[in-house]
Order: sequence, then structure tokens, then C-alpha cells
Amino acid sequence: AGEATAPAPAASTASQPRWQATLHRTWECVRDEVRGLVRVSRIDHPDAILLAPDQAFFLRENLKLKLLNARLGLLARRMDSARADLAGAYSALGKYFDPASRRTQNATAALQQLQAHMKTVEMPALEDTFAALATAAAGR
Repeated sequence: AGEATAPAPAASTASQPRWQATLHRTWECVRDEVRGLVRVSRIDHPDAILLAPDQAFFLRENLKLKLLNARLGLLARRMDSARADLAGAYSALGKYFDPASRRTQNATAALQQLQAHMKTVEMPALEDTFAALATAAAGR
């Protein structure tokens, strides 16, 4: 009944010279193509965009180094250092790797399990070590 209709593009280009109408149509096509090329999206983890694709190798190597440092900390009985390295590896997994990936989920679960086991580990007291050494020496 009382619907408003958009003006027809042919009516606006009919009053223009032919070259201007062609230029106007060309401009509209280019503008529409450029709009299709640009995509605006929300980034949940803004740090992930800071990584260039060729830096993925270095990110994986850094994660390996954190895990190796944690292992060396455990072997040297430096639990605080090992816990800090495991926490760093865990945060790197959550920050830079795809949380929906099965491999990431398995690695995250393994790190959580390892951190839980490390909390229950108690170092033997120095007195207990000296007592064990005295007992061993007395048995000879």
C-alpha cells in the first residue's frame, strides 16, 4: 500500500553522460569487491595475532625448553623451579595453541596431572638421610 521504494539506479544514471554512468558503475563494483575483501572479526586472544606464521616453530621450541627445564628441575630436586616451568608451559598451551584440538587437550591434561603429583611430593628431611647413611655405615 504505502511502501517506500528505493530509487532505481537506471533513473539516476540516465540523466548523467554515458562516461559518468560507466565510471559510477565501475566505482560501485570496485567498492563492493573491496568490502568483500575486508573482514572485521573479534579476537578473543589478542596475543595470538602478534605471532607471525613462521614463528610457530620457535613457539613450539620454547615450549619444549620449558618442559626440559621442568624435567631438569625435578632431577635436581628443585621443585619450585620445576613447578614454575610447568606453569609457564601450561599457560603457553592455553594462550597460543588451539584449545579445541585433541593434542592440546591431551597435553593440558598431562600437565595438570603432573602438577597435581608434584604438589603431593615431599622431599625427605635431611635428618632422615643422615640416619639412613648411619644405618648403612653401621651395617658394613
